[in-house]
Amino acid sequence: MTTFNKILNPMYSAIAAYSTQEDGSINAKYVIGTGTDNDGVVTDFTPIISEYKWIDVEGAKAINDAPFTKEDIGKTPTQIMLSRIYAYLKENGQIVV
Repeated sequence: MTTFNKILNPMYSAIAAYSTQEDGSINAKYVIGTGTDNDGVVTDFTPIISEYKWIDVEGAKAINDAPFTKEDIGKTPTQIMLSRIYAYLKENGQIVV
């Protein structure tokens, strides 16, 4: 399940998918698009642009080894990883929206 980040109504950004490579690095698909917010759940999401981002082995290790937080409670492992990847890319200036 993708976590959407509101840019401007109805624009959202998200990490749509990710994969861990053999060397431990991460490839992530970053998308920006439009959608409808129904009580906090984005529906009818239509990607406008997408771009693949790469996180090196050290960054991927930091993401994977990060301790759980209160915000992680109730989320699936995939949701946690998608949120962590988004935060990492934003903190490191790879995405600005």
